[in-house]
Amino acid sequence: MNTLTQQNCHYLTPNKTIETISVSNGVKAKTLFIYNYQGISFRVFASKQTLAAFWEGEAEEDQHFETEEELDAFLAHYEL
Repeated sequence: MNTLTQQNCHYLTPNKTIETISVSNGVKAKTLFIYNYQGISFRVFASKQTLAAFWEGEAEEDQHFETEEELDAFLAHYEL
C-alpha cells in the first residue's frame, strides 16, 4: 500500500484546486497532479505537461474519478 503526501494545493477558485501529491511505496516515489472540481470530479495527471495540455484542450487526463473514495483507492494501489 502506498503512502500519500500532499506537497501543494493551488486554489483556482474556492471550489477548484490542483493538488500536487507524492505517492511512495518506500522504494519508489512519483508525483501526481490532481484537478479537483467541486469535490465531484477528480482528474489525475502524471505530469505537469499533460496537465498543461489538458488546459489547452490538447490532452485528456490519465485517470478520472467521480468520488474521493475512488480516487483514494486508486492512489493507495497506484503502481510505481
